[in-house]
Amino acid sequence: MRARELAELVPVVRPEDGASDALRVLVSTHCPGLVVNHAGSFVVVPASQALRLALPRYVLDDPSLGRVWDEASADLLADRMAGRTVADLVAALDIEDGRPETTVDGDATMVEIAAVMASAHVPVVAVVDKGTYIGVVTVNRLVERLLG
Repeated sequence: MRARELAELVPVVRPEDGASDALRVLVSTHCPGLVVNHAGSFVVVPASQALRLALPRYVLDDPSLGRVWDEASADLLADRMAGRTVADLVAALDIEDGRPETTVDGDATMVEIAAVMASAHVPVVAVVDKGTYIGVVTVNRLVERLLG
């Protein structure tokens, strides 16, 4: 089975979109990541990494410091997203040159998709055929097909 046959259509977000709106896309689609159309290419932001923008740097550096936040303060995490954009979210990922691709073409096999997911540490890949976004393949959909 090829990527184009496994792909599920989920909305793409743009760098200028609000970060909170992008998180709402995650919730509404139940997709484990966001697909960002970033300067004509597609970047996958794993859902877990979308939280980087809401967390203080000291908690990212030492997760055990998250204990100093009580539940009332945790409600303020959403406020940290106010006024932030998807571009801020992508920048918070510290994407390095040479980072593994998070896209596959429509002809990619299930093994190729699995290899991209594993090497890029992402639970979802974007399927892009000749520059046109087709959809995503999630790890759940891939494993479901692999198990038969």
